[in-house]
Amino acid sequence: MKTKEMVFAALFAAFIAVLGMIPPIPLGFIPVPITAQTLGVMLAGCF
Repeated sequence: MKTKEMVFAALFAAFIAVLGMIPPIPLGFIPVPITAQTLGVMLAGCF
């Protein structure tokens, strides 16, 4: 693994951890709340 890839992995892991501190958004029609961590995972997949 190259240094750049390791840095990206560490940054996105920290970013996802920070997004996990945002309270979830409850939706009435599904029992599982939506969290901001999903956004972090999608952004990490783009790089």
